[in-house]
Amino acid sequence: MIENYPTQKLESEKFLEDYIHLKRNITLNDSFESDLNLKKEDSSKLRLLTKKLVRNKKAADFSSLERIRIVVDSLIDDVSEKEVCKKEGISIKVFSEWKSEFLEAFNNYSEIETLQRALNSNNKGLIIDEIGEDAYEFYKEFINISSVRNLIISKNKVLSNYSEFDGVENIVLIDKVNNFRLINKQFEEVNSKLPLNGVLLGNFETFASRAERHPINKLPYISRIYFGFEFLFKRVFPKMPILKKLYFFTTKGKNRLLSKAETLGRLVSCGFDIIDVKVIDGIHYFAAKKIKEPVFDMNPSYGPLFKMRRVGKNGKIIGVYKLRTMHPYSEYLQDYVLKQNGYAETGKPADDFRLVPWGKVLRRYWIDELPRLINVFKGELKLVGARPVSQRYFQDIPEDLQKLRLAQKPGCVPPYVALDRKGAVESVLQSEKEYLEEKLRNPYTTDTKYFFKAIYNIVFKHKRSA
Repeated sequence: MIENYPTQKLESEKFLEDYIHLKRNITLNDSFESDLNLKKEDSSKLRLLTKKLVRNKKAADFSSLERIRIVVDSLIDDVSEKEVCKKEGISIKVFSEWKSEFLEAFNNYSEIETLQRALNSNNKGLIIDEIGEDAYEFYKEFINISSVRNLIISKNKVLSNYSEFDGVENIVLIDKVNNFRLINKQFEEVNSKLPLNGVLLGNFETFASRAERHPINKLPYISRIYFGFEFLFKRVFPKMPILKKLYFFTTKGKNRLLSKAETLGRLVSCGFDIIDVKVIDGIHYFAAKKIKEPVFDMNPSYGPLFKMRRVGKNGKIIGVYKLRTMHPYSEYLQDYVLKQNGYAETGKPADDFRLVPWGKVLRRYWIDELPRLINVFKGELKLVGARPVSQRYFQDIPEDLQKLRLAQKPGCVPPYVALDRKGAVESVLQSEKEYLEEKLRNPYTTDTKYFFKAIYNIVFKHKRSA
C-alpha cells in the first residue's frame, strides 16, 4: 500500500512526533486567551505537517488528506467514533473503513510502534501535568514511563478507543477511579488488554479524604446534614434498582463515593494483585499486577445482609449469613490485609481498614451474627460449635484440628466463649480442640453443656465477641 517505505520511515516518525507535540501544546493552551496567536501558529504548522506527510506518502495511499487528518485526530484526541462522525458529518461505516485502511498501512510496515512512540513521547509531562510530580515519582518505581509498551489513558478518556494498540505491557489510568461509570467493567477491560504480570497504575479518593478537604467541613452542623444526604444519595441510591437509575442519570457515574477497601477489593476481584498503595495529598495511588482473569462476581458483599464463603462439614463451602460490618468487596482483601498486618490477638486481621465505623459495635455485641440462625434452620450450622472460617484462615489451622473440624458442623456460639477464654488465636484454637474432642466422647450432652455455659458468661460475665 505504501511505496518506498524505508526511505520515508524517518520522515513519518518526525511527522508523528511533531504532530503529537503540536496537538498537546494546542490542548494545553486552550484555556489561555493570551495565547490565541500561538494557537493559530501551531494550527498552521499542524496543517503543513499533515500536507508534508501526504506529499511523502501520496494522498492516494490513504485516499485523501481529509481521511488522514480525521483518523489521526481521532487517535490522538481519543474521541469516540460517534463524536468523530458527528463532527465531520460522516457515517460510522465510512469512518471505520478509513480507520481500518490507515491502521492496516501502519501494521503492514510496523509503523504502529512509531505511532505508539509518538503517543508516549510526552508521557512524563502528561502525568505530571494531570496528577503531579509526586505521583509520577511513585509510578516510575513500577514501570519505565517512556516505554512504547505503556498505554496512558488521560482524564475523561476510555480504554476501548485504544483497542488497536497491540503489545501493551502496562496501563496508566490518569483519571480517578471515582469517575468511572462502570468500575468493574473498566478493570475487566484493562485485565483483558494486559499480559500476565502486566502493571496497572491508577488512583482514587476515599470519601473520608473528600470530606476532609471539602470546604463545608468547616461548618460543623451543616456539614453533617450535607454529608449525610451525600452518603444517602451516592452510597445507598446506587444499590437500589429504581433509585440507581436516578443516581446515574444525575451524576453520570462521576465523583462516586468510594472506600479504600471497596476500590482495592474491586481490583482484586478483577484479577489483580495489589503491589503498593501510597497516599499523596489525600489521593490514594496504587500499583497492581495482573495475576489471573476476573472472577466476574455479580454478588459481592454490597448490601447490609450478605453471605460469607466458609468451610463447613466435610470441607463443603457454605454461605454463612451475616450483617455487613465491612466495606463492600472486603472479602477479596483478606490475603492482602494479612500480608500487610498479620493477625491481631483476637484472631482476626490486625489494623483492618475494611471495617465500617459501626462495625466494631455490631461485632462486640454479637448483633452481626444473628442472621446465622438462618444457617441453623437450613442445617448448615449448629447453635454451638467451632466458628465457621474462611478457606484462607482454615489453611493456617494445625492439621490435626483441621481433621476434627471437618468431622463436625461449625456453630454460632464458639467454644472459647463457653470456656471463658481470651479471643487470641491460640486460645480460640485450643478451646475448639477441647470442645471437638469432648464432642467425640460425649456427642449428646456436650453442645447443651457449652451452650448454657456460654449464655452464663455472656449475661453475667459480660463476655463479648472477639
